[in-house]
Amino acid sequence: MSDTTTDQSPAPGPPCESEPARPLSFWEGRGELVIGAVLLLMAAALALGNLGMDVIGDGGLLGPQGFGWFVAALAAVIGVLLVVSALRRTPERRRSLAAQERTNWRAVGLVMLGIIAFSALIDTVGWLIMATLMFAAVATGLGNRNLLRNLTVGFVMASVIQIVFSGMLDLNLPSGLLGGW
Repeated sequence: MSDTTTDQSPAPGPPCESEPARPLSFWEGRGELVIGAVLLLMAAALALGNLGMDVIGDGGLLGPQGFGWFVAALAAVIGVLLVVSALRRTPERRRSLAAQERTNWRAVGLVMLGIIAFSALIDTVGWLIMATLMFAAVATGLGNRNLLRNLTVGFVMASVIQIVFSGMLDLNLPSGLLGGW
């Protein structure tokens, strides 16, 4: 070992204590407020849709309204929890989160594109194809880069859902392009 020292720059330390922290905007460190609000709006739309649904007979717990009420309640609970969590966060924690947050707009765009395309084209193209493509788009947007696996898993899941809805619940999902086969 030698007594010579190498030229190393000091590691950056915390900001100077004498510098006042800049004020946070309302949204900094509260990104989940948007998701919570979207979930609450979705819960309200599902509840209104269920209230206006024409059901023949009583429908029962597992009838056409049962799953809608379950999803609406789940979305409302998660939405409220996200909003409360975001609003209760301390300024120090918000400042820390704001410094760490980086929105991946490519991922957001790909997920939104998959959902919008699914909603717009399901009647024309059909459930099986659009559900497969939507799953692949969302999985790819969330970071899975194996497109063949995403398409395969999406196809298997869409097929199972198609079988359950058609065979067990006697509800037909849109067949679209595959309707004539």
